[in-house]
Amino acid sequence: MGFFATLTGYAAPMFLIMSPIVTYTDQAMSMYRVKSSAGFSLDIPLIMLVASICRVFYFPGARYDTALLIQSFCNILVQLVLLKVALDYRPSSSSKGGDAAIPFAGAQDGLSGVRRPYNFWQWRSPKPYWHFLLYLSVVLTVFELILSPRSDAAPPAAGSQRAFAIL
Repeated sequence: MGFFATLTGYAAPMFLIMSPIVTYTDQAMSMYRVKSSAGFSLDIPLIMLVASICRVFYFPGARYDTALLIQSFCNILVQLVLLKVALDYRPSSSSKGGDAAIPFAGAQDGLSGVRRPYNFWQWRSPKPYWHFLLYLSVVLTVFELILSPRSDAAPPAAGSQRAFAIL
């Protein structure tokens, strides 16, 4: 039973780390082979990137399993590649005639009929996608630096400890 437990102890983290690499690399390779990302939702990389970036910034305070942190970094890398391939091979408006190549064109705008503000994550140019991810990372880094507890902080003055002891 000890051998099985040891094997599982190594295999399970490796499976966790490799799963996003295997599954999403296949999707990117498929789009690359056919030179088209038609039918692929750009919302998938958005959701996976935001979740993985948040998990990376959550790690310093939570100290969860290292395999999950490595998985997050791998997932970020794979999703960036997937987003790049999907954006590079997006059907042009002229190839399908008009709005047919615009993501979600003609579809009902959500359940309530409300459009996304500023056409969020439905931009025609690739630049706003990269800018959003950069801004998200910068803002989370600033929050992490401002809000993280300081281990080198000076201990409270002796007088303040006595004042609280009296109260």
